Formats: sequence, C-alpha cells, structure tokens
Amino acid sequence: VFKKALPGLENSKRFILHLLEGNPFFYFLQSADEQEVGLILLDPFLLFPDYSVELSTAERDELEIDKREEVLVFTTVTVLERKRMTTNLAAPIIININKRLGKQIIIPERVEEMRTPLPVHENVNL
Repeated sequence: VFKKALPGLENSKRFILHLLEGNPFFYFLQSADEQEVGLILLDPFLLFPDYSVELSTAERDELEIDKREEVLVFTTVTVLERKRMTTNLAAPIIININKRLGKQIIIPERVEEMRTPLPVHENVNL
C-alpha cells in the first residue's frame, strides 16, 4: 500500500510485487486497483553496489520501519529500446515488507542519476 500515490499513478494505491519469471534482476509492481498499470523495478544494489539510500526519520516513521532487515529498495526501469534501458537512482521506491507499506522518495543530491543507463547483456530478456 502506498498511502501517497506514486507520481503519475494517482488512481492506484495498492500494488502487488511480482518476480519476472526467468529474470533475477527485474520485478513488476502491478496495481491491484488497475490491473493494466504497473512499473518494472530493479534491485539497484545488484548492478550498483556502491548505491545507498538514507531515510529521514519522517520517512522511517511513515513506513513504520523499525529494522533495516524489513526494508526493500527498488528503482524504476524505463525501457527505451529492446537492449537500451535506464533506471532512476534519484527516486527509489522503499517497501516495508513486514507492514506492506511503500513510498517513493526523492534524493535531491542524485538528481543527475534519474536516467542511469543499465548495462544490458545479450542474454537479458524482458
């Protein structure tokens, strides 16, 4: 549940997170309110090991986060062409897996990383 809707998806506040079958990198965040609406997500730490996210006290409170272990971090993926994709490292989606709460945050100091190219190999299928 996203108490504050994701930008551009104001009609959807409930989502289901799916693994993309046969692909260890990507997930699909599908709206439970509008089945045809969704986002492709990526665990950014797999491809960007130096990536980090600091949550404010207000963000932790809003997501009811008590421990780091209950948090998942994803970034959205944009497919430009079959083998050309970017991810938004400036606006990660944070999910409290225990409380099933989510929020997209903005990291102002990462604004230049809004369209970070993904290293795509020939064997990656979307």
